[in-house]
This record gives sequence, C-alpha cells and structure tokens, in this order.
Amino acid sequence: MNVLPPRQRLAHLLRSLSKHLPGQLDGLLENARFKDGAAALQRLADPAHVEKALARMSPEEAGWLGDLLTERWSWIADVQLDPEVAIVAPEELWLGMEPVHLPLTLAAVGLDEGFEALWEGAVLPGPPSSKATLLAKPPEGKAPEVARVRAQVRASVKGQRCVLIAQAQVALRRPSVVVSDDRRKLLAQDQSGRPAVGCRLELGPDVHLTGPGGLVELEVPAQPGVPLKLEGIPTGRIPGGKP
Repeated sequence: MNVLPPRQRLAHLLRSLSKHLPGQLDGLLENARFKDGAAALQRLADPAHVEKALARMSPEEAGWLGDLLTERWSWIADVQLDPEVAIVAPEELWLGMEPVHLPLTLAAVGLDEGFEALWEGAVLPGPPSSKATLLAKPPEGKAPEVARVRAQVRASVKGQRCVLIAQAQVALRRPSVVVSDDRRKLLAQDQSGRPAVGCRLELGPDVHLTGPGGLVELEVPAQPGVPLKLEGIPTGRIPGGKP
C-alpha cells in the first residue's frame, strides 16, 4: 500500500508511470495514432513540469488523481512503483511567540523493513532513526519563512542496500487579524500578508471558518474587547469601546 502524502504520492506515481509504462506497451507508443499520449508521457518525465502542476493542486485533488491514475494503469498493465520515501510533515504551521516541537516520520514504498535516516535542517539533534522532531521557530519580521528538513535514508530493497533522499519544507506563519472599522469584517492573514484561508477564527466562544482571501463577515458587529484567536493562537482583541 502506498502511504505517501497525497502530493508526494502523485509525484512518485507519475515518475514510475513515465519510466515503466512505455516498455509495458511494447512499442505501441511509436504508432502515430498515439502521438499525443507519447508526448504526455514525456512531459510527465520532466520534474519541473510535474512540480509546477502539483503546486496548483490541493492534497484532496492530488489524492483523487493518484487513485484514478493507479486504476487506469492497472487496466493496461501491472502497476510498477519504484522505491520511494517521503517525510510526513504539515505544509504549514501557525506559531505564536514560542518555538514548536513537532514529530516527523517517514513514509516509504518498496523498502524492506528496518530503514533509518540521518536528519538535517530544522530538526533536533539525534541518532539515525526513522523519526525526528521538527524545531519550528516563530517568524521574525514580515517576510515569508519556511523550515527545511532533509533525510538521508539508508535502506534495502529486496536485500540490496540503497540510499534515498527525502526533503520537505513547512511554511511558518505568524497569525494576525485585521478588523474593519464597523467590526463586521475580519481579515485573517500571516506576517507577510498572505491570507489564512480555511482556518479557525475564534471570537470569544464563537468559532468561524475563514473564507476566500481569509475573510470572515459577521451579520452583526463584534463586541469591542472580545479576544481573537486564529488556529488557537491569540491575536489580540476586537478594538473599540471606551478609550
């Protein structure tokens, strides 16, 4: 079973597909009738093309497409997946004033049991292991920041030793909420002004989910002094009231 995160799983599937499917078709792609299909497979072999496409997909869309491609491939020939390993980590992490320690694990396909890794980057020091701890420090200033992690995985495939490299980066976001003068619109964003879309915004006991652009619109004005939290992190209070 492929246990890679959705985007990594789809990228791995596309690499394996572009490598193995032409041979499985036994020269069929050389026929002029399949010119467009052959060209599509060549594009899938281009890492830059795949990376650009994946950047536009949500994890849900990548997961759906991965399932669909696996099913369609199985109709034609046996699905052949190359050995692969990936770091299981969130795409983004909201931080308050203190650093956060987050467990990281490795997901693998086609490896024998008992692999381990040397971890580098934004992780706590430790011996070789299949697990590590991300050290995420709150962003300073207004620039976008990421925590980068790299794992050099020492493993074996059908008894043959190999080394694989897994990399991941986690966007580090410090929350803020801008309140309109009439206290009916709240704009959730991070330190660089990037909108916080689909995030939990708490106004006292009330919880809202931010919409497109990180916006929450209230039917009635929020009460002055009500505390605000974005993804559980305090961001201040609703302004207004007595000076």
